[in-house]
Amino acid sequence: MAKPYETVIVVDAMIPDESITSELDAIGKLIETQGKMVKLDRWGKRKLAYPIRKRTHGEYAVFYYESDSGGLSAELDKRLRINENILRWLTVADNPIGVPADKIEGELAPVAEVAPPGSRRGDD
Repeated sequence: MAKPYETVIVVDAMIPDESITSELDAIGKLIETQGKMVKLDRWGKRKLAYPIRKRTHGEYAVFYYESDSGGLSAELDKRLRINENILRWLTVADNPIGVPADKIEGELAPVAEVAPPGSRRGDD
């Protein structure tokens, strides 16, 4: 069963737009070789919260994909690490504990019993 993943990437915004597009296309092709691309969501150029490698702006993109094993995320991590145009990235497994989505949305988490302020429990 394929597991859903999300990878957020920040590309250096100082490179030409064609280079940014080719970087994102290369990542998409890598994902397609070992998994199934679901969606690419480009957020555009944004100011970074803090400078990264003396850069103040980055092009944000989110890749949504599915893969059968963690090998794709490891390969993606390896390639992004050596690419100088990629400033930051984060890969997360969507719903990593395997709880069906309908169970998460329909139930509330149990609430721990808390004594009201001023009462002393255990001293009865």
